[in-house]
Amino acid sequence: MKSTFILFFLVGLLNITAYSQNKTYNSSKDSDAKSQAILKKLQAFYNNNARQITSSFQLKIDLPDQNTRIEKGTIIQSGTKFNLKVKEMTIINNGKALWMINKTNKEIQINDYSPGNTGGTFNPTDVIRMYNPSKFVSVCTFDGKQGNSMVQIVEIKPLDKNADYAKARITVNKSNTRLTKIELFNKDGSKYYLTISGTTISNKPVPSNFVFNAANYPKYHIEDLRVN
Repeated sequence: MKSTFILFFLVGLLNITAYSQNKTYNSSKDSDAKSQAILKKLQAFYNNNARQITSSFQLKIDLPDQNTRIEKGTIIQSGTKFNLKVKEMTIINNGKALWMINKTNKEIQINDYSPGNTGGTFNPTDVIRMYNPSKFVSVCTFDGKQGNSMVQIVEIKPLDKNADYAKARITVNKSNTRLTKIELFNKDGSKYYLTISGTTISNKPVPSNFVFNAANYPKYHIEDLRVN
């Protein structure tokens, strides 16, 4: 399941990294006002508990000395809750617990959930919620037309020197404040490119999307690691 965990670690790191090619930023005071405003808009858009957001994505994974891997999937999210599906795994989060369902091995692992501490299984909403302008430095590197859309590109990095990641580049559709692409660069040389191909919004979340039903997984081995 390790390789799949990397996928969700990636999907979620979209708000916690940064770097500018022309300047080194060492303090939150070096951030520009435009990038901070963009990130705050993202928080307002994705943190709405009364909204359900469904996104289709493709993730390209480049690891040192390994072949490039492509993962495709969907994620449904509402506030802290989410339901994420790729070919071999489904992750259901009801805001209190995580069900990690490995469809290949027919194994289910249950963990306590807390934003930013999910055993390597993050989603975009988690990281956006964690964003704090005093702990990260950010800069808007592009604001204009890209293809047929008007976009804004923000690069951010953590001020914590012990962080595993070096930088991230976030592309946002300017007209609707929706994420379209995330590029993540880790200190170990690994690179991740997340492209969101489509997003739909509903103002009526469907509670059943975030409920685990054991009856749907007969003969699966379940390991409950919850403490609380």
